[in-house]
Amino acid sequence: MSKQSDKEIKLQREKATKKVTYIGAAIGLLVVAVIAFVIWFVNFIPNSTVYTVGDYEVKRDLYTCVYYYDTMASQKWADYGFDITKDPYEQTFDNYANGKKFDTWGAYFEDLTDNTLKFMVVMNDTAEKGGYTYPKEVESHIATELSGIEKEKGNAKSFKDYMLENFGAPIEKDTFTQYLTLYYRSTDFYKHITENKALFQKYIGVNAASFEKTYQSHKDEIDVVSFRYCFLPHTAENTAKVNALKNVSSEKEFRSLCNTYAANETYTANDKSLYTNMSLKRINTLTKSKIAAYLSDAGSKAGDVFTAVGTTKGDAYTDIVYLVKPRGKDTTAYHESEVQNWEFAAMGVMLEDYYAREYKTELSETGIANFKKSMIIPEG
Repeated sequence: MSKQSDKEIKLQREKATKKVTYIGAAIGLLVVAVIAFVIWFVNFIPNSTVYTVGDYEVKRDLYTCVYYYDTMASQKWADYGFDITKDPYEQTFDNYANGKKFDTWGAYFEDLTDNTLKFMVVMNDTAEKGGYTYPKEVESHIATELSGIEKEKGNAKSFKDYMLENFGAPIEKDTFTQYLTLYYRSTDFYKHITENKALFQKYIGVNAASFEKTYQSHKDEIDVVSFRYCFLPHTAENTAKVNALKNVSSEKEFRSLCNTYAANETYTANDKSLYTNMSLKRINTLTKSKIAAYLSDAGSKAGDVFTAVGTTKGDAYTDIVYLVKPRGKDTTAYHESEVQNWEFAAMGVMLEDYYAREYKTELSETGIANFKKSMIIPEG
């Protein structure tokens, strides 16, 4: 074989280099395309995971369904300042709810949605693991609600378009059916286990002593009080009226004087101004004033009258409360079942412990970010 000239060798090297460059460029473009597809696939497909409860992955279509249908459109939020025609994440909430502080309505709705999904998933999973059998009424409820929507939307539009028009999101029928199944099964199971202590013990894994033990360790949340309440402007002219209310000899006299001084229809009927068996947790949610502390005090007794001065929007007022029943257990039955109200409250505490112990929940930052990007703001 003849020896190649330096020139020929140089030409061959140049051809080989060009070939490698072309191949490298093609591979590089392919890698870029694959990466771009993966990013698109993870971030934008409708069924990317948004929320995880235990082993259950809540996909974006179901999360969207619950956020719009079960949360955002479930109440007249406009009465509390929410405008459904504007981005909820751009509307200031500036309030406490469920013991948490939220900056925007979007964050508040997100929390409600997460809690709803957690409840539905945990109840369904617990029922399935324990071999619970659902009554026929559950499937009947699902079918009835679906047929009602089908009838209302008519044949002029698709299911998805109807949901978009009425609830702000293009929810598919299969997704909505999945939501209804989770919803009705979870509420049925929850109702049955909280109306029967034996069933609750079986499925949640507690014993009979757990009810009293839980109550004793959560008295400040579970205890209830009954009281009458009124308020008067904090003025010199009302000083004598407040003193008269503080020195009444009976609940009837207190109600009568409230009716006279406050001139409000709340006090015209015997029971209109009576707050019966209100939980201390609820009272503390409503007011942080001294009144809540008075009602929570274990030393308070029936017939005590408490007063506290407060201010709202610059206007001073005096709260006056007549204690009808001091703090303690609410022994009335829950939903006409064998379960007492204090036991039902204890179940709530035990369920929270059960959730935390058995089901880890996690929100996907990528999933929620892309949910926000794809949000549709309903037209006014």
